[in-house]
Amino acid sequence: MSRSGVFGPLAVIFLALATFNLAGCVASYNLQTPEGGIVGRGGYWNYSPSVIQTGDVQQFWWCGAGKNPSNPSQISDSILYESINTVTHVINGPFIVLAETKGAWDERYTCNPRVIGGTFVNPLGNGETYSYEMFYVGTATEANNSIGAAFSKDGIKWAKYPDPVILSTSVVNYGVGQPAAYNTDRKSAITLFYEDSEPRNRFVEATSRDGIHFTVQGTITAQGLDPTNEDPNWADMGFDPSTKYWYAAFNLPARSPSTTGNVIERGDYGFQLYRIPDSSLLSGTTPWQMLKTVDTNLTGYESNFLPSLLHDTYGNINIGSYPKLELFVSTALPQPAWNASPKSAGEAGDVVKWAIAVNSYDPAETTLALKRYLNSQTYETTTGWINTAKFFPDGTLGRLYTTPQNGANQPFYGCKEGSTGYFVSLDMACRGQRILGVNGYGYAQQPTGVATVALYSCTSASRGQFLSKDPACEAKGAGTLLGYALP
Repeated sequence: MSRSGVFGPLAVIFLALATFNLAGCVASYNLQTPEGGIVGRGGYWNYSPSVIQTGDVQQFWWCGAGKNPSNPSQISDSILYESINTVTHVINGPFIVLAETKGAWDERYTCNPRVIGGTFVNPLGNGETYSYEMFYVGTATEANNSIGAAFSKDGIKWAKYPDPVILSTSVVNYGVGQPAAYNTDRKSAITLFYEDSEPRNRFVEATSRDGIHFTVQGTITAQGLDPTNEDPNWADMGFDPSTKYWYAAFNLPARSPSTTGNVIERGDYGFQLYRIPDSSLLSGTTPWQMLKTVDTNLTGYESNFLPSLLHDTYGNINIGSYPKLELFVSTALPQPAWNASPKSAGEAGDVVKWAIAVNSYDPAETTLALKRYLNSQTYETTTGWINTAKFFPDGTLGRLYTTPQNGANQPFYGCKEGSTGYFVSLDMACRGQRILGVNGYGYAQQPTGVATVALYSCTSASRGQFLSKDPACEAKGAGTLLGYALP
């Protein structure tokens, strides 16, 4: 499990190393996927997916609550599977395919699966050749997580390697986790990326010829990552062989309980997608380039975290809608009410509401329209999701860049005070109120040679704070200049 996970900041999720005979022993779930989700079971937590597409079929593995098939009295994190034919819509699953092994290194939790295809010859010493390898996180305690491996011929029946392939670096802290894999020869040469909590969050590259015995190559650079995200968590990696870029997702921090009615949100409110040239992955010669932020402001969902990029069998992202990229996101469903209190909004992110939803990155989308909406009680100005049943359009104020670029480095944050007090701020802390996310990036100062519109923070006696292009706030008093957007 991620450090922000269900069982506390140091817990993780694990799989059983014994081979499962699925017939008659795999727990099956017929619970409907919550509305807005792709996979997941209502009333259970579902998160940290790994997604592969082959032809028209998408295969999903993810972490979720369930009974251990070999020990039904144990209900904790397990690995689930479901496949969906994107043309015929035929579904297989969901069911548990991996869980804890009693008395083994992973007897407490199994979670965070990352599946890669290849040809794995006799990795378990039983003469068998396998088509899939799963890396997963496991532990026998509340901390000290290690990364293990399991092998399969069909992605459903798995046999575990008996020992971790990446050992924990700590006996008291999180250890290692969040594996992401790439097959470099389409056989068994694996590059594995993972998070290491010692001495502080760092992201490691290790390589192997057999998928089991790994050699650390170095620490992935942090150059170019968002400086306001002081201790990012890791999510996923994928490679684009046509451009020689790595793509990676990093989670944003969780909200402070002081802004959510003292509700501790286990899922992060958003994540950022980046890319970097292969030649700079360890050196940082060329820094990470931010591509997109997915957060509550964009989606309306309270939690948006631990996404999986859609990969082909070997970890390439040239699949599906490429050059658009599909992201399968751990999401709290449904959106909280537009007038939810901070506590109610926090409760909307409860772990039992987590399912897997889809988002996307379109490289052609470089700006977003900043639109103002209103109802009888308040204004909301956003580039993202709006409850169209409760708000009415009240004009477009301009456009913001999706990422810092062309000298536009000023983020405009969407914030909310109380139940209805939406406002836009330059302060990531939202003046101590609840952050929804980033609307986009504009100019702190009026640039030379670029057409812009000024944006002012205003106050209405009847509807509270709002954003305007008018320094006189549309006859409601003098406004405070926030910055400049594209027209």
